Parts: sequence; structure tokens; C-alpha cells
Amino acid sequence: MFPYLVFPPAPADYNLPPTVYSLLEAIVNYGKDDKKKIKELAKYGRSEFFDFDYPLTTNISKENFECMILNHFLMRRIGYDTLTAFKIALNVKLNEIMPIYNKMFDMLEGWNLFNSGEVETRTVTDSGQNSVNATSTTSSISDRRYNDAPQNRLVDVQNGEYVSEYNYDTDTGSVANTSSGTDSRTTNETITRTPADKIKIYKEFMENKTSIYTMIFKDLDPLFYGLV
Repeated sequence: MFPYLVFPPAPADYNLPPTVYSLLEAIVNYGKDDKKKIKELAKYGRSEFFDFDYPLTTNISKENFECMILNHFLMRRIGYDTLTAFKIALNVKLNEIMPIYNKMFDMLEGWNLFNSGEVETRTVTDSGQNSVNATSTTSSISDRRYNDAPQNRLVDVQNGEYVSEYNYDTDTGSVANTSSGTDSRTTNETITRTPADKIKIYKEFMENKTSIYTMIFKDLDPLFYGLV
């Protein structure tokens, strides 16, 4: 029988890319006597990972955002042979996904969680136009008959049998009146809403915010090595 041979085991991280932690440790603490603690590594080393431009809403702190990402993947290995290759991929991915997530973060800013009441003021303006058209018609008749023979009876003058001079005038006229105007009315309506359960609302807010980060982490996961 061949003697049992024992070989030293190969290092677990042999030929594997480095972890985020080891990169941060080298960036922040290498060659320094006053070393930063693990919880501070992301804060002081993030600029080395995020040395590129990407869209981020002003409603989110850039430092907090980048530290969240580094701390979440702290013990994960990058999925590339070099840090430079990893940063190129990270740059492309953040520029791809952040315009969508920025809108989600912006929507969370509209929550007045700790106010005694949410006040909403609405202004409603009603306007309309009205017009009035009126036409009036007037008519007058002037019947003037004369007889130069006064002995004739008045009735004979009226029935036209003995008339020496006769004037019969008719005047007809119309007057049209047109008026128009615009009515405008503005109403201000104020609505105050007081949350019945602020703890419930705050919990919902935090769940939504955490959910956004969870989706971001999921989109960034392919940039890291599959095994811890």
C-alpha cells in the first residue's frame, strides 16, 4: 500500500477576487497606526469606490447611500479581477437604475409624518359668461282730418264722407338692447387631515424606504461574486 500522503490545504480564497471589506481595509488602514474601525471603513473609503458621476436625488444623502451599499456587500467578493473593472460596471449599473429609484425616493419626501395634521389647500375658480338680448317695438298712428264746412256732422268727418284735408301718419320704431358680462368666482378650500395612528404610518414609510434599498441591492447583486 502507498503511504498516506497529507498535503497542506489550498487557501480558501486562492485565485478569487477580494471582498469589499479587504479592499476597504487596504484603502483606509494600510500603513496607518491609527486604524479606522469596521463601521467607519465605508465612510472613509467610499470615495475610492464611487469616483464617478451618477444620478442621485437631493432628497437622499450621497454619503449615506454609498455607505449603505458598501456595508450591505461588505463581506461579498467583487465579481471582477480588479477594483477598476468593478467600478466601471458599478458606474454603468447605477446610471441605468437610479433614475427610476430617484422617483421612488422623491415620492417618500411628501410624507409629513410628524406634523399634527396634514393641511391641503385647494383653490377653485368658476367663471362663466352671460348675455341678454332684448328688442322693443313702438308704433304710433296720427289721424288728422279736417272739414272746411263746419255744418257737417263730426261723424261725417270721422267716416271720411266730408273731409277736405286728411293726414294719416304711422310711425313704427324698434330699439334693440344687448348686454353681456363675465362672472368669475374664486373659492379657497382648506382640508386638514390628522393621522389616526402615526406609528402605523411611520412603519409603512420605513417599509417602503427599505423596499427601495432592497430593490437596489438586488439590481447590484450580479456585480459581486456568487459565493461569500
